[in-house]
Amino acid sequence: MAVYLPEIGFRPAGVRLVGPVHASDGPRTLTLAELVATPKGVDLAYYLTGLTGDEGDTPRKEVVAVRSVREERVVTQGTFLLTGSDRRVVPRRIRSTNVIPAWTGPVVVSIGIAGVGEFHLDAQLTPFGPETETPRRDVNASVRHEGITVTVRGVGAARAETAIEVEAAVPDGACCAGIGGYAGHRLGPSGLGLTDESGRVYMERWQEPGRYDHKTVALFQPVHPEARELELSVPYIYVEEQVTTQAVDLPVTTPVDMRLGRYGIRVLATVHVPGDLRARSPRFRESALGVDVDLGGWDRDRRLLWPGPALIDGDFCNLGFRSQPGMDARQPEPAARIEIFGSRALTGKTLAFHRPLVQVRGPWRLRIPLA
Repeated sequence: MAVYLPEIGFRPAGVRLVGPVHASDGPRTLTLAELVATPKGVDLAYYLTGLTGDEGDTPRKEVVAVRSVREERVVTQGTFLLTGSDRRVVPRRIRSTNVIPAWTGPVVVSIGIAGVGEFHLDAQLTPFGPETETPRRDVNASVRHEGITVTVRGVGAARAETAIEVEAAVPDGACCAGIGGYAGHRLGPSGLGLTDESGRVYMERWQEPGRYDHKTVALFQPVHPEARELELSVPYIYVEEQVTTQAVDLPVTTPVDMRLGRYGIRVLATVHVPGDLRARSPRFRESALGVDVDLGGWDRDRRLLWPGPALIDGDFCNLGFRSQPGMDARQPEPAARIEIFGSRALTGKTLAFHRPLVQVRGPWRLRIPLA
């Protein structure tokens, strides 16, 4: 049976770190805050202190291994981008599919980071499972709307918070780009809603967004002890559709109608946008091809937010994109202008778009029994 572990998620029974441990290499200290090993892999969290800022935001080779009395197993070996070395504390989380034995008792965890240090930590591992943690209750309740099925797979009602595992299935030829909020930015109107049968409301807890995914674990305030049923409300799903417009000739001086699959859009005009040499971001210092667009509004419960990456002369290579207004992932609005920069943006002969971003409006309402 799976259980819910705060800051980790739903995991099968395994072993975990008894408590944080520390090791130093010169002025730098590494604190191992969490290590969870299950038959599905290893979750590990550590943070660094004592960095000077001279280390720079550069890729670093990293090797993490766990050693018992008899053998050693590698958890992960590769490179990662060390960012924020000028901060007092630099956190890092690792999710590895490498499996290590369910060792208990003393182990040594070795973490080597090129240019930072070699850290060897004496740690203790202890078993965990349904007897020690919050069990996962299987739910598997689904609702379908606009061709998208949202499913609650499971729930963990812990003392400190309530975790709900949510999954979205989108049609073939599309990919899910966010549940509630675009790319995981759930806050305010994009947050998921949770109530119980007595009308009590539980606020969703902010989490740092991850990558595009069709699955998420939403965290809420702890459920009232007398609650027997919950209702989850999902306001939006975001979808990237694998469709492409026909190409139009550049420059565009009079409005041109285009189609992106089922969606009609209009390119109003193209203009040269000078770069702002005083801008902090390098991408705003470059001149760009500005494409003024009318993406329309809501069509039933769907609307285009942006037409997707541009194709100049049938190719998207060596191009960058920015939209005006900028995308607020928590409460996005359709783009009015797409600015395309790169060596080919101002010399191309044709323009097309592909992989548009679509906002699909719910709500999807799902009932979750607790008893």
